[in-house]
This record gives sequence, C-alpha cells and structure tokens, in this order.
Amino acid sequence: MAKPIIIIGGGLAGLYAATKLHERNIAFLLLEAKPFLGGRVYCENSIKNENVGFDLGPTWIFPHQPKIQSLVKSLNLSIFEQYNHGDVLYQAPNQAVQQIAGAGEMQLFRLKHGMSTLIKALYKQLPSKHILLNHCVTELKKSNDNWQLTVNNNGKIQQFETKTVLTALPPRMIAQHLTPNLWASERLINRLTTTPTWMAGQAKFVATFDYAFWRERNLSGQCFSRVGPMVEIHDASAEHNKHAALFGFIGVPYATRSKVTKAQLIEACINQLIYFYGEAARNPTHCFIKDWAEDEFVANNDDKTQPSQHPDFHLGELTSELRDLNIHLVGSEFAKKEAGYLEGALNAVDDALSAI
Repeated sequence: MAKPIIIIGGGLAGLYAATKLHERNIAFLLLEAKPFLGGRVYCENSIKNENVGFDLGPTWIFPHQPKIQSLVKSLNLSIFEQYNHGDVLYQAPNQAVQQIAGAGEMQLFRLKHGMSTLIKALYKQLPSKHILLNHCVTELKKSNDNWQLTVNNNGKIQQFETKTVLTALPPRMIAQHLTPNLWASERLINRLTTTPTWMAGQAKFVATFDYAFWRERNLSGQCFSRVGPMVEIHDASAEHNKHAALFGFIGVPYATRSKVTKAQLIEACINQLIYFYGEAARNPTHCFIKDWAEDEFVANNDDKTQPSQHPDFHLGELTSELRDLNIHLVGSEFAKKEAGYLEGALNAVDDALSAI
C-alpha cells in the first residue's frame, strides 16, 4: 500500500492541497504545528456573536483573482463588497486632518463573517483523522527514496515516512524549521532564507463598536497616516452595517513596537481613532491586535527587521532539484502569479499538483 503524501502546514495552501488530493483519492496526511488550522488566515471572534470573525490576517479578495473567487463560490460562502462610501481622511505630520472627497475606487471583496469561514469550510470536506494538529515537524531528511520526518506532538516524539512531501510553509519557515541543511543544496537554502514572508513583519489592529458612527459623517472609514501608529485604516464591519469595526495596519517597525506593552499599543491606536473620529471612538466594545512578527511559525529575525515586500521566488532553476527530491513547495510565496496573496496559495498548489 502506497504511503500517504505528507503535507506540512495547515494554512490555506495546505488545506487546499489536501482537498485536491482527496478529490483524486490520493491518500494524504496533513501535519500542523499549531493547535488550530489557518496559518496566516486568522480571525478573532466578536464578543457578541462567536460566529462573526474579524480578520487579522488576509482580508480582501480582489476582482482579478479568479481561483479564490471560484473556491469561495464552490464552498457556498458569501462575499460582500468592502465598504468604501464616503470621504477619506489623511493625516500628515504637524498638520490638521484633511478630509478628501470620495474613498478609493478599487473594488474589494470580503468574506461574510471573516476569512476563517474559508478554513472551516475546507476542513469540513476532509477526513479529520488525516489532519493532525499540534504536530510540529522538527527534522526532515531524505533516506534513499523516502522522506523521514521527526515530529513533536506536545512533547511526544513521533516518526513518519513518505515518498512525497508538500511543504505549505513560507520559504523562511522551511529554512528555519525543516532542516534543509540535511537535504537541500546551498542554492536552494539561500533562496529560502532570502525570500521574505509576506505579512510576517506586520501587525494589525481591530476595534469593534456598537455602530458605525463614521458613516453618519459621510466617512468611508478609510484613513491614511504619516504619523501612526496605524498607517492605513479601513471599515472592518462584518457585513453591511452590522458588527461595526475599524481595522488598521500598524506601521511602527517591530523593533520599536516590541518595546511597548500590548496595552500601550492598543491605547495609542485608540487615541489615533479619536483623533480621526472624535469621542465616539473613545470606547470600543473590544480591541484585538495580532503581531505576526511574534509568531514563530510565520516570522524569523530577518522578517522582523527587513522592510515588507512581496516575495519573488522563481522556482525555475530549482525545478530539477526539487523533482529529484520529490518535494513540492506550495506556500503562497512560491506562486508564479499573485505570490503572497490567497490567490497565490491556490496557484502554487495547482502548479505543484499538476506534477503528481
């Protein structure tokens, strides 16, 4: 009996790969280091409704991305358009806030109740016994024609073996956690370590409110700042005018924000919202922060210190090495198109599975 293909990583790429293999009746085993699935697709639930999630990872689906739209439709999930009616606010150093007519015209879509609904829907289609949480791969090595994996499951060390490995991790996480010194060439290791992980050095903030008071002032919720701590803010309400929220990208570098407490960072973000929106923003019903730079399975030291940029891996000249090893790199950063995005994860998986 053939050994199952082992997928390392239970984010969108890993679950999508598992779904595609399952559809083809190809045996698989998915190993996820964390106690939950999703990877960088991450939501915090509303304190008023646990079925409503606010995105602290990927938020948007773009109109030009056909695969993610098709996947969402096939799973019977609902999308809605990002709220962008009303004016934009702009904050420059030592200047009063400027109100600019009309929000950005780019059309963006979001999943009703948050991106985690996508992860849950994919998981429901899969045999749960083939998905193992809290299984952290600590060593990956090649022995003859087989891959041997050493896995830490809450302190219990286990061994797995397979012919084929799919790594659904960012390049730097492969370099950091999957012992490439035991199986990869210097050229491949160099490419893994120098390719940035999309979003890894970023932090996101969400504040929820009883109602979307900014809309009453003909404001879109869209703000841009050269002062901070948030450099960009958007309406994050869960749908239409329900479950009101604002979210922002924190632009303070990790080296700086790591020197303050979470409470201090939240206070600074709330003060910025008060600056933009007045006293109505002073008392959010809840606040959430996700600092991706502090996630050991997303960011390494380089991600914490280097500027954020889209990955550009180029598998081309590494194809023969990877084929000989029988390992497939399916994280979003490896995609030929839309690398770093949700669409990129699907593209990377489809390209890899075409060879299996």
